[in-house]
Amino acid sequence: MDKRKKALLIGLILGDGHLNAHSGVALEIEHGSKQKSYLEYKANLLVTLLGGKLPSIYHRIKKDTYKISKGHRYFRILYKWIYKSGEKRFSRKMLNYLTPEAIALWWMDDGSHAKDYYKGTKKIRSHSFYFYTMTNPEDTQNIIDFFKEKYDINFYPIKKLNKKGEIRYYLKCRTREGRKWSSLLRPYILPEFEYKLMSPEE
Repeated sequence: MDKRKKALLIGLILGDGHLNAHSGVALEIEHGSKQKSYLEYKANLLVTLLGGKLPSIYHRIKKDTYKISKGHRYFRILYKWIYKSGEKRFSRKMLNYLTPEAIALWWMDDGSHAKDYYKGTKKIRSHSFYFYTMTNPEDTQNIIDFFKEKYDINFYPIKKLNKKGEIRYYLKCRTREGRKWSSLLRPYILPEFEYKLMSPEE
């Protein structure tokens, strides 16, 4: 498994992907009906990275979502790196494998971009970027340190309670850092997700 493939597989898992270890280890990815084409893109990417057959896309009618599942022996290794007690963890060792291309996959799943306008005008006052990592304090700091030390991009944590009432954090940055962030990821973002970045003119 070369470095690029390893990084992209990790990027797929950190976002909306999930490694299911109940019988073997398989990567499962699920998206809403509006993102079916994005799921098809991921299915084709998995074949490019791992070979084998194109995973079937299952329509979950009650939820109106689409799901793929693909097994591979390498997922056993990734499961040991990424999961602890069945929960995704974000260790610095694992994060160090990520490339901008892999981070872009993660961002397309869990990132968002908002514009704040001057009152009564269409002139942009500032930009906000939100990375919905929903991580514990230790993992949150690992991610913040990684982006700062690797790419000189500063995020700060925002506290939120999850559905279980547990304290989790997501990340935020503003215009200056978001401009660097957008420049880093732009070459790898699919056209339908360009709204999650600042344009070069902004």
